[in-house]
Amino acid sequence: MYRKTILSICITTAILAGCGSDNSDTKKNILSPTSSDVTVSAKQSVTVTGTLTGNDEDSDVTFSIVDPDSIKLGKLLITDAAKGTFTYTTSASEGAEVIDFKVSDGVNKDSISELTINIDGGDPLYTQQWHLKNTAQNSFSLSRGLTGNDLNVEGAISSGATGKGIIVAVIDNGVEISHEDLKNNVIVGGSYNLITGTNDPTPFADSAAHGTEVSGIIASEGWNGIGGRGVAPEASLIGFNFLDQDPLCAHPTLSNFLTCAAGVQTFANFAKSHGKSAFSDTARVFNQSYGYSPTLPFTTEEDENELMLDVVKHGPDGKGALFVKAAGNGFQYFKFQNAYWAPSIAVIKGEDNNHGLPFHNANMSPDNTNLFNLVVSATNAVGQLSSYSSVGSNVFVAGAGGEYGTDAPAMVTTDRMTCAKGSATTNDRPSTGFMGGDHPLNEQCNYSSTMNGTSAATPSVAGVIALILSANPDLGWRDVREILAKTSVEINPDQSPIMIDVAGKADFEAMGAWVKNAAGYHFNNLYGFGRVDATAAVNLARTYKADLGDYVISDWTIKDKLDKAIPDANPSGVTDANSVLDNLVIEGVQIELNIDHKRLPDLAIELISPSGTHSMVMTPYNGFTFQGVADETDPDEIVTGYVDTPMLSNAFYGEDSAGDWTLKVTDVNSGQYSFWTQYRVGTAQNPAANDKVVDIPNDANGLLKGWSIRFHGHAAS
Repeated sequence: MYRKTILSICITTAILAGCGSDNSDTKKNILSPTSSDVTVSAKQSVTVTGTLTGNDEDSDVTFSIVDPDSIKLGKLLITDAAKGTFTYTTSASEGAEVIDFKVSDGVNKDSISELTINIDGGDPLYTQQWHLKNTAQNSFSLSRGLTGNDLNVEGAISSGATGKGIIVAVIDNGVEISHEDLKNNVIVGGSYNLITGTNDPTPFADSAAHGTEVSGIIASEGWNGIGGRGVAPEASLIGFNFLDQDPLCAHPTLSNFLTCAAGVQTFANFAKSHGKSAFSDTARVFNQSYGYSPTLPFTTEEDENELMLDVVKHGPDGKGALFVKAAGNGFQYFKFQNAYWAPSIAVIKGEDNNHGLPFHNANMSPDNTNLFNLVVSATNAVGQLSSYSSVGSNVFVAGAGGEYGTDAPAMVTTDRMTCAKGSATTNDRPSTGFMGGDHPLNEQCNYSSTMNGTSAATPSVAGVIALILSANPDLGWRDVREILAKTSVEINPDQSPIMIDVAGKADFEAMGAWVKNAAGYHFNNLYGFGRVDATAAVNLARTYKADLGDYVISDWTIKDKLDKAIPDANPSGVTDANSVLDNLVIEGVQIELNIDHKRLPDLAIELISPSGTHSMVMTPYNGFTFQGVADETDPDEIVTGYVDTPMLSNAFYGEDSAGDWTLKVTDVNSGQYSFWTQYRVGTAQNPAANDKVVDIPNDANGLLKGWSIRFHGHAAS
């Protein structure tokens, strides 16, 4: 609609002058510029582009905002003052903004009209989802985040990458597929209940909310006027209850004893949920917010590795799929076999830093040493490593996991529907004012503000991968890894290495900080290649031209029968070189270790490339403490050390594999080492605790018996 414009008296005069009433050749009168009202619609957090309207006789005008301070709901930027193009972004879920704009002709003549922006279809909880856009909100906790420490999703969404067309499989304890903020993104008939054989993977236990919370982080529906929003708000979801428990097995009978003994987590069910069934073989992304933290070394499950290799290579349409995996939540302590384990320094002295080192190194979990798992650590709302997050050389990137939701923000996401189900009913989650049914934004308890862990960070990365693939569906699984390695953000660049005392000298580097490898990639055991940046990743995805060539897994280069002594408490340690002839561009390095040692937490294990890049693949003072509680009269419980134990490092990404690789094993501790453990016994109603501090004495040398190395990558050009 055009604004009513009244011509001034000078225009009339100018017309008369044009008829010959003024004989001056130098005087020129021009009509005032014209403008008209403009109305646009906007969605929460989606940048709107538009053009203001106006002109004059010479088509030579300038557009501007009359009063920039009058803009209250969003941010408006005139991108071309001559053409009147603008962008507008708002965090408001609804409302209207009326902004006066001015068209000027440069000779003190103006025309003013209105730009009306109608905002609707927002998500009420979006403003508390710091991982999407961190504005220093508190996310219903007692403290605020730090502005800008988020996944930088907004630019990706505004560019049109929303996850549409990409299927993400949630492998968890089930998903409430009828949830009000998930159901429209759930593929009808696409999920599978591994217990009942139906298409509804909703958990049996009313309190089981984990998979539903994970799903919300990935793909809560956007702009529907309820709840929050997923990282990829238009991605498609399928769910599998691989971590669920059959309620009939609470009291096994003769008829179901064998089934209950096997549980849900059989290899057959692993295959069904991980890409080798008609239900899961369409997924481009598999979210695995699960894992375990053992207290003794294990080898990997080769049948699972082979299955995952087939899926990543031959995935949907031959492009492959990505398995995204949680690093673990054991930096300070962890649970294994119905017991809690922690450094005794945390219990006895009240110190929780364990020399600044992780009690659970992510390489302690054998499934995390599989390159086909893209391992994720967690960061919080102030841009630091989350207090609980496991770390290691096998971490590829960091996602958003938050803290616990009371003192500091956790993640705001979907919960089980109603106040009778989900996190609102459990005792193992902190209580917040948002969770009890009294908060106006959560009266039905359909949403949670206490979801955290690398279980939360993993779906945040899975969602970003869905955005990447929706921007360029032709990308292969290795292309996505390359994009993440190139675009993730180096946070805490001033972080210092962890130095510890060995034999009276406090100069042993037990865990490095940021390292730039010979290929130019920056890597850190805490964050991998950094915190994911959705907008940067999507932008690169759209222009990505790299050809990684054929995927190659080298043979193992084996060194055995070494029998080299590992001197006790000696920073010099023992080294061994392994000469590699294969000339590959590295996409990942795996080693296997054979070491005899009576106290595994003493050992720091470092790998050094021919280019001189160092990677601490196993940090000392870790939680490999089973030697302290093992029954030495039982052959099945005797732990001699590392036996064909796998470990993975991503630190050498892009380097050449050919040359001499050096393994260094250092015993850092000659004194006492003790840990704390608390077993839970009895029943759920009477869970009696049996806790104790256990000493593991050792002053003997260890023995490096052998080691092997192999590479994942592609032929050097």
